[in-house]
Amino acid sequence: MKQLLFSFFFLLSVGLYAQPGNDVITPENAGARKKEQHDKIEKEYLNRVKQHQDLQGKKEKKRMKRHLKKSARLRRKGNKPWYKRMWIRRK
Repeated sequence: MKQLLFSFFFLLSVGLYAQPGNDVITPENAGARKKEQHDKIEKEYLNRVKQHQDLQGKKEKKRMKRHLKKSARLRRKGNKPWYKRMWIRRK
């Protein structure tokens, strides 16, 4: 009886923890898996950003918006001195 129970639980545990045979990374599914991981990380990040912004007050949201606009504008012009940025043609 003990051998029967032992063999039953042994087979059951091996079946639960066995790795599927088709879980091999190949060039075909590597790109899909990488994209899936990237999408998951990006989704978590955007959820955290939204949660953080919801906690802020009206003045803080306005300040954050100004900062984002200014950083985007400076990124577009590049890291140049003010006297060179002044003469850049704007599109």
